Amino acid sequence: MTKTTEEIIMDAAIKVFTRGGYAAARTSDIAREAGINRALLHYYFRDKQTIFNLIFEGRFKEFFGGLFKVMQSEDSLEEKIRKIINHEIGTLILHPDLPRFIAIEVASRPELLVEYGTKLGLNPRMLIARFEELTRAEIAKGNIRDIDPKQLLINIMSLSIYPFVAQPIIRVMMQMDPVMFQQSMERRKQEVFEFVMNAIKKHA
Repeated sequence: MTKTTEEIIMDAAIKVFTRGGYAAARTSDIAREAGINRALLHYYFRDKQTIFNLIFEGRFKEFFGGLFKVMQSEDSLEEKIRKIINHEIGTLILHPDLPRFIAIEVASRPELLVEYGTKLGLNPRMLIARFEELTRAEIAKGNIRDIDPKQLLINIMSLSIYPFVAQPIIRVMMQMDPVMFQQSMERRKQEVFEFVMNAIKKHA
């Protein structure tokens, strides 16, 4: 599918923001990355703040909105874990620069997560609280071993997200081209799910 000019500009902006952060980025850098002139960029977007807001809000809603849908479902904890992994890896296959983009901006402006979450009605803290509740319920039933719910969620997120953060290193070390890396990440959905479930099972 051919991308629109707006999509090309936003993809270019993510790369520019990821390389040096929002503060250091210039609209001329974004235009150059997109292969267009500044006049055309400003025809579509007033300034870099407008571009940033659209990117961050859109990606935030896509990523956390999907997680909230999983948490609000009637699925078991096991099925929720599967869907969290599939959603996180699937979203990052579509937007591989997203983890570095968010990490850079949130590191310098940590209030962004709460700010955008409140605006969209998707507070990440509520998601964590719901996950903790479900995990403790499963522990109480004796279905899984006693584990800190926050640590479990961190493990799931780390196993799903880290390969995309370290993609350049992984591709060089493991001799993967972009297609091979994407195929590996598709397979990783099941690998991570099985790894996590084996880790939280109660062993005799």
